Amino acid sequence: ASIEAFKIDGRFSPEQYKVVLANAGLTPERFRRSQSQDLVIGQIETAIGDTDFTTGLELAAAADVTAEERDVRFALIDVQAIGQGIDIADAAVRTYYAANADQYVTDEQVIAEYIVLGVDDFLVPVDADELERQFEAVKNEYEVSEQARVSHILLVQGDDEADADYALRIDEVANRLASGEPFAAIAEQVSDDVGSASLGGELGFTDGSAFPEPMEQAIAALEVGQVSAAVVTDAGTHFIRVDDRVAAESADFEALRAELEESMQRASAEQELLAAVDVLRDISFNAADLQGPAEALGVTVARSEPVSRVSGAGIFNEALLRTTLFSDEVYTAGNNSEVVELAGSRFGVVRAAEKIPPKQKPLDTVADDIRSMLKAQALESQLAAIEDEVLAALKAGESMESVAKARGWEWRVELGARRQGSLLPPEVSRAAFAMRHQEGDVSLDGVTLPGDQYAIIQLADVTPGTVENLTQAERDAVAQQLATVNGQLGMLEFRRALRNNGDIVIR
Repeated sequence: ASIEAFKIDGRFSPEQYKVVLANAGLTPERFRRSQSQDLVIGQIETAIGDTDFTTGLELAAAADVTAEERDVRFALIDVQAIGQGIDIADAAVRTYYAANADQYVTDEQVIAEYIVLGVDDFLVPVDADELERQFEAVKNEYEVSEQARVSHILLVQGDDEADADYALRIDEVANRLASGEPFAAIAEQVSDDVGSASLGGELGFTDGSAFPEPMEQAIAALEVGQVSAAVVTDAGTHFIRVDDRVAAESADFEALRAELEESMQRASAEQELLAAVDVLRDISFNAADLQGPAEALGVTVARSEPVSRVSGAGIFNEALLRTTLFSDEVYTAGNNSEVVELAGSRFGVVRAAEKIPPKQKPLDTVADDIRSMLKAQALESQLAAIEDEVLAALKAGESMESVAKARGWEWRVELGARRQGSLLPPEVSRAAFAMRHQEGDVSLDGVTLPGDQYAIIQLADVTPGTVENLTQAERDAVAQQLATVNGQLGMLEFRRALRNNGDIVIR
């Protein structure tokens, strides 16, 4: 009822609900089952996540990182201006190519033969009589009982509340309702059900089984918009209003035909696929090639485009299959591979049909790459030399400001910078917080910035972080972050335990 897609003018609309689900290919019951499953899984995740907590030691360790402050100075160098003065001669390119010819060869490649089996290969029409029998077996799952959306006001007798005082409270609510005062306003003011009071008493839908029997009997007797007399349950005294009713729905064979047919087809195809994979695994192991196994299964042997260790088209886009193709057993020994499980519920066997040895790449095809690489190396050397000059100047007693001004560089400083929330460029911040600092020593590093700039960074001082340096809001945020991470780890461990302890059944 709270999903916006099902609302018209801010209110839940049964008609809109049906239209949206129909457009998505869902029946109301199928949607409700998926929502129920999501709620259960969400409860498990919440339960595991919420049981984690942060110890004082963990908080102190996190504060040491979060609240640590660093004084950072950096100068900005125009990389483009330096690079314009670097010229790589053709002779240098030829010399490098000759000395490193083994780096410029094509990858070894293989043209593979393969058999791939997938679910779609085993889809067959469903027998009409079997389809009707399946419908009769599952139609109850798709039948929807009449649904009523209800609100209530709950009054609970306090431990020290006299019976007369409690009865007086009940009478007051009854009188306010009888006088026409808005139900939602009364619920917000007096209802002892904290969860629904803030929603005007709204409880959601019931099909006649969600609430205690006295409540369900009262709901069944009410018209839409009508308010019940006082209803007593173990929880307390309720005043109930029916806000809306959604008519019951029966299962329609024609409406479910396509869904059931697809489900039955895929279930049968998956069984046939697994049986065929077992056959393929048995007969391909000792086969001299893939032709015999293909004929036995009634499929054809496919042939690939050239495949390398690092790239391939089609099914060879999967790294696992390339690794299998270039394994010693397949590539060197010339055997058929084992059956490999692929993405999308597919299984494959490969064989190296033709090997394409590496070839030397002509100089003219790689000259530009070599020139760019040599220029980058030369630029890196010049920047390293500049950094050494700055380091020597700082050790001689000059400041970063004087060094930058003497060379016409822009320079900046930030005192007490933290990992989060500083004004430092991200690249400078990461480098500065990765640097080691020793008292009395000059710590320098360099990093490339966007826009053809290079920053020479000086780490001037480090102030260790402590919990005391965090505001209460920051402490709460750090503790929450740690609890969230630990909760996620707990959920991963829980899932791993389910997998490790689960039984795998193949039907």
